Amino acid sequence: MLGRIFTVGGYTLLSRVTGFARDIMLAAILGAGPLADAFFVALRLPNHFRAIFAEGAFNAAFVPAYAHVHGERGEAAAKLFSDRIFTLLFVSQVVLLVLAMVFMPQAMSILAPGFTDDPAQRQLAIELTRITFPYLLLITLVTLYGGMLNVMHRFASAAAAPIFLNLSMMATLALAAFFPTAGHAAAWGVLISGFLQYVLLAGDAKVHGILPKFTSLKLDENVRGFFRALGPATLGSMGTQVALFADTIIATFLAAGALSALYYADRLN
Repeated sequence: MLGRIFTVGGYTLLSRVTGFARDIMLAAILGAGPLADAFFVALRLPNHFRAIFAEGAFNAAFVPAYAHVHGERGEAAAKLFSDRIFTLLFVSQVVLLVLAMVFMPQAMSILAPGFTDDPAQRQLAIELTRITFPYLLLITLVTLYGGMLNVMHRFASAAAAPIFLNLSMMATLALAAFFPTAGHAAAWGVLISGFLQYVLLAGDAKVHGILPKFTSLKLDENVRGFFRALGPATLGSMGTQVALFADTIIATFLAAGALSALYYADRLN
């Protein structure tokens, strides 16, 4: 137990240190201006959905449900439950991804209405968000695998995963000269980190024999119990995210750099 505490604590500390280094690079290279504002909108949109549907509400509903099924009904029942949740999660996230890609201009009008007066910045924000949004699908699956591994008392890979976001963004920012803008470099860093985190967690889940697979979509007793827990958890997560959405919307109407300043202030908080 003590070894696990030190492992998770060590990875968490490393994540915080690399995250701080990443933000220093962002501030040095992107600064605070129209380009940075467009990127931070592109970063916030998938993160808002992630906080609601992945690391927030989903984790709160899935981990206890999976632990209960695994403990009370055995590995076979837990495997079937995780397969069904994985299938539902994957299908729903792909549908959301397709809708987001198609209707991104309309979504941008709602989430960053202040960009409407600057068509170039609005178009840039749309372009960057289309790069970062698939990260939501990857990180949602990462959250699923991480929750299953935690129930199996395997904590290291889930604790180490956030480090890949920081390192990936730092690497692409260092190569910003090879991208159309530094905002593009940062956006691709986000997406690449999603693939790296997915490979790490999926590989660990496969090693321990719990990697989910596609199965029939059936709302059995266990799945219905999961959804009963998911509803209240989603409402709870949405409260904070609505407030953050409001901050983003208001900041887009302010002077260039306001949204960037909001991000940096939040990171320093």
